[in-house]
Amino acid sequence: MCQLRRSLPVTILSARIPMLRSVGLLLAWAILISAAFGRNPDPKEGLKVFSIKGCARCHTVMGEGGNIGPNLSRIPSAGDGLDFAAAMWSHGPQMWQRMSTEQVQLPKFEGEEMEDLFAFLTMASSLDESGNNEAGRLVFQTKRCMDCHAIQGKGGKVGPDLARVAGNRNPVAWVAAMWNHAPGMFGAMKEKGVPFPRFQGSEMADLQAYIRLMAGPSADRVYYRYVRPPSSDEGEALFRIKHCVQCHSIGGYGGRVGPDLSRAALPRKYGAIALVMWNHAPEMQRMMAVLSIALPQFEAQELADLLAYLSSLSMKREGDAGAGARTFAVKGCSGCHSTTGGSTSIGPNLTGLQGNLTPINIARAMWNHGPAMLQRMEKSAIAWPVFNSKELSDTLAFLKSIQAASWQSSPAKAAASAP
Repeated sequence: MCQLRRSLPVTILSARIPMLRSVGLLLAWAILISAAFGRNPDPKEGLKVFSIKGCARCHTVMGEGGNIGPNLSRIPSAGDGLDFAAAMWSHGPQMWQRMSTEQVQLPKFEGEEMEDLFAFLTMASSLDESGNNEAGRLVFQTKRCMDCHAIQGKGGKVGPDLARVAGNRNPVAWVAAMWNHAPGMFGAMKEKGVPFPRFQGSEMADLQAYIRLMAGPSADRVYYRYVRPPSSDEGEALFRIKHCVQCHSIGGYGGRVGPDLSRAALPRKYGAIALVMWNHAPEMQRMMAVLSIALPQFEAQELADLLAYLSSLSMKREGDAGAGARTFAVKGCSGCHSTTGGSTSIGPNLTGLQGNLTPINIARAMWNHGPAMLQRMEKSAIAWPVFNSKELSDTLAFLKSIQAASWQSSPAKAAASAP
């Protein structure tokens, strides 16, 4: 524990979040946290889990931690529950071997600890990287933002002075503000002959960095536009209330004008979401006008809830049970586990699976029992199976079908055995 404490500041270990600027966003930035698990996982508690369980000794998050393993703020898998669970499973043996070499005791995850850990890592991976001030200056000029906007009184007078919002480090509030003002901005740009500016790569983050720099000391204040943890249940309701469902579908249910958002690869960073929303705003507005749908307005809290709902879809993605059965066989799982009620000499019978089969529960079970599994597999010369997110999703669907079949057959068995 002494070594662990050297790898993270005491402020993190004690979860006194506001003392660090990067981690200070945590309290108002639980954007990707959803009720996909039947509860709202707590990223603040996940931060504690990350430190107490020793994850920080090997992994960096938000600039703090070790460098033995990858930086978990940057890897794409941390933005998707299935991807992250698959990555933990696939890299388990390497992690356990390294921990053994480093003489680090393997931690166990109990109850809701893995849920909170996933919540923290998901939140951390969604934070935007710092922008480049000089690149942002060029964006401000080339996109002709100064034609309408001033910063500390220098620039156009059509739109608001951006110094007023420069200190807002909550990307969701930036997205909401841009979206809400889009119709007025379109009209002003058309009147001035300013072409609609589209953003690429880090341009949005660069622009915000430049605005904060030019705003001066006023940008040091941090504004939080919402205070409660976002709710995917509220977001699901807003998806209907704000008429998103008239253009976008979820799992095939809804409009066909825009993409099915349960299947779309949503950006991980919120600056990237801002970029996508802004770049498509003119087309979306035109289509909504054709359909006589009013452009919805979003408070920051509402947009946070909506994004929480969309983000939760990755944890609920249903796989193909038939493909999962094939994966189960190809990966060698059937060599250790029976799914038909028979016995095996290595692993437990899976016809009696209990509980909710989610990526997080699978990750927790794998981590807690994986080393013993690996040891038995090595003795039997069985290779450790590696899964990608699609394969894991299909395998979970297969296991759920076994679970459902077992439940359905239980009353019949009980009736058959009754006198």
